[in-house]
Amino acid sequence: MTHENVFSFDSLPQIEKLKSLLCGIDECKRLGFIYIDEQGIQSLSTAGMAYLLYVVGKDITSLAEAFALGRMTALDEVEDLKS
Repeated sequence: MTHENVFSFDSLPQIEKLKSLLCGIDECKRLGFIYIDEQGIQSLSTAGMAYLLYVVGKDITSLAEAFALGRMTALDEVEDLKS
């Protein structure tokens, strides 16, 4: 039996932050920022953590800024793979 609103205690502060930024848990789930394990426990996904670190943490407020950051990050990764 699973429960719809069971959250990992370790992820709760980050999930609450995402919920407040993105207008609720449904939007967080839609974007893949919440991971639900086989027991129905919800925790922060890797994508959710990345969003908090790289978008919220860098105070990015527009879609264009987010896109540019993603592009620069991808280019950095490619350069790291080449070396």
